[in-house]
Amino acid sequence: MPFIEAFNDSLAAHPLYTWTVLGVVVMGIIAFLVLSFISAPYGRHLRGGWGPTMNATVLWVVMEAPSPLSFAIVYFMSDNAFKPVPLILLGMYMVHYLYRSFIYPFRMRGGHKRKPILTGGLAITFNIANGSTNAFAITELSPHLLSTAWLADPRFLVGALVFAAGYAINHQSDAILRNLRKPGESGYKIPHGGFYRWVSSPNYFGELIEWTGFALAAWTVPAAVFVFFTAANLVPRAFSNHRWYLEHFSDYPKDRRALIPYLL
Repeated sequence: MPFIEAFNDSLAAHPLYTWTVLGVVVMGIIAFLVLSFISAPYGRHLRGGWGPTMNATVLWVVMEAPSPLSFAIVYFMSDNAFKPVPLILLGMYMVHYLYRSFIYPFRMRGGHKRKPILTGGLAITFNIANGSTNAFAITELSPHLLSTAWLADPRFLVGALVFAAGYAINHQSDAILRNLRKPGESGYKIPHGGFYRWVSSPNYFGELIEWTGFALAAWTVPAAVFVFFTAANLVPRAFSNHRWYLEHFSDYPKDRRALIPYLL
């Protein structure tokens, strides 16, 4: 079969890369199965019984920083690092993860709370694997990305626009959450405005759109696997959040969906 032959060729040429990508796929499957029945213990779903904890802000930086760092290390080891298309993809990846690693943790609500170290360890494993394989695929395994002709390809053009739309939705949704409470207030409220008009977790919806756009623009296997893993984590989380809102607010809008407007 062509797929088996392609896998064997990749395994023979780049065993570490191939097994790492496959490992991310397996991690995504396991994550989806587990999270479909158990809400990850952080944020509004925080509870005891998950081992040692640490400050949420600190742990967020520690677990997210390996993504841009591993991507940058592998990326700049390549002779193709300064080609135009890879540089644009580097910028797309970094504009998300530098913010998510070093700015968002200090702006998020509940940063003073505790977060299980276990969740951080799992995130670190994924982020190192994801960052390094995406960078390697972009710089070393994708001839189409080494030509400026790719900048005019519909997949790149649509992907860049989709990424930008997802980025905007993600940041708008995060801003709405940050501004829900007035100074000195605590507790949870029903968010309104933006894509909260249609879904309970538009920040997750935006992130899924972002990485779908990135996958189209890069057109590599790790980028597609990234979308799969993101969905495997965020879809169950969005449903957990949706159920939580319905359970805790009798006046929660009944026409909102969990993640995708009008559909899911």
